[in-house]
Amino acid sequence: MKRTIILFIITMLSTTWIMAQKPVYESTMKSFGYKNADGSWHIMPQYQRAGEFQGTTRQWAVVKVDDHWGVIDIDGNMICRNMFEDRKIAEMAAYQWEIQTEPGKWVYPARNKADGRWGFVDYYGRWKYQPIYERANPHQGKDPKSYASVRKDGRWGCVDGRGVLVINNIFLTAEEAEEAGQQWAIGRNYNSWRRATTNPKTGLWGFVDYLGRWAVQPNYQDQRPFGEDHNYPYTQVKQDDRWANIDRNGGVISNAIFFTAEEAADALHQMEHGRALEGWRLPVSNPADGKWGWVDWSGEWVIMPIFEAASHFANDTGRFATAKYDGFWMSISDTGEWLSRPVFTLSSEAWQAGNEWDTGQELGHWLYPVRDVGTGAWGYVDYKGEWVIKPTLEDAKLFNYVWNNRMAPAKMDGKWGCVDHTGQFVVKNQYPTSAEAQMAGRRWAEGHKF
Repeated sequence: MKRTIILFIITMLSTTWIMAQKPVYESTMKSFGYKNADGSWHIMPQYQRAGEFQGTTRQWAVVKVDDHWGVIDIDGNMICRNMFEDRKIAEMAAYQWEIQTEPGKWVYPARNKADGRWGFVDYYGRWKYQPIYERANPHQGKDPKSYASVRKDGRWGCVDGRGVLVINNIFLTAEEAEEAGQQWAIGRNYNSWRRATTNPKTGLWGFVDYLGRWAVQPNYQDQRPFGEDHNYPYTQVKQDDRWANIDRNGGVISNAIFFTAEEAADALHQMEHGRALEGWRLPVSNPADGKWGWVDWSGEWVIMPIFEAASHFANDTGRFATAKYDGFWMSISDTGEWLSRPVFTLSSEAWQAGNEWDTGQELGHWLYPVRDVGTGAWGYVDYKGEWVIKPTLEDAKLFNYVWNNRMAPAKMDGKWGCVDHTGQFVVKNQYPTSAEAQMAGRRWAEGHKF
């Protein structure tokens, strides 16, 4: 009984003594040390920083020396060498020392002070895996599928708990490599997980699987990521300054013909959503000669590129669009049929002509002012671009009003008047401006309503 009481007293005194050791800053020495409860130094000031003692089975504290963290025991012995740049890593090592884990079962990133290279040490601070990396981060996951991101030659990969490179150092960031490490640890999505990265030699983009191996060869100027949904099979890539659609294995879904990633994505949506693909058209220029035509969602020509410019079909599925040929605009059908001759100065005029055809209006219901290339004289054409009023005028403007009371300002002999749909001057050409002639034409039109 007496022996038990003595041991209890010794234990209590020892515990009190240990708990009384607190980190204290000594201003004259500009260092931290540890004092006993009576104010005496138990561990002399020698540390840049010092933490409180922790642990239940064996006491330890993290300290900073020469800008690196290490671990000491209650007598000030350095049990984990000051190899760590991060305090938390030093605490992780100290915990394994406290519970007496087998040294080297867990390893920690550390930097070699001699050359700045990184490797991995056990909790004593002894090299387990030699410092050959530009940077190394702590291990994540559980044994035997733990992994740590490491950087070499400017790129990131992952090593396992044995120091073996299990994910090639091809990723641009540690976060990307660690995301790959997560997939490796759970062993999922191997055939679908893709991450965009560049070829270190060429700078071109491709896609790798979670082992850091090329799944889509790096042949592209730019790319859009596949996204977080590992089941979504498509994305857009840029090649020769044009965009295409590919699948997760690099299979071409749409040729590299689209000007923007958005256009390529829109083409892809036509296929995905089961829309009327045979009627979908998109105007693009031929990279070879700059001529314009229209392609379908796959990037194949459906109207050959022979035009100087081209407009969109309405919603890209309409029945007509406009195209420029030999310097003039015309309307064209979705099958490539020329609906009018290329005679219009403006795309908007050709569009209105195409709309007349599309809505089944009577040919000649609307007339369009056109200048004859050969003579320079003006006349009026129908929506097919055929002359209805021969080109004999010095200038001509658009028609106003409809049918029998329609009229258009026209110039002859240096003066402006107004002509009707037959080309006859219904307002005498006596005005110096087209605006004055048009006002007179309105008065004439009001008197010629049905």
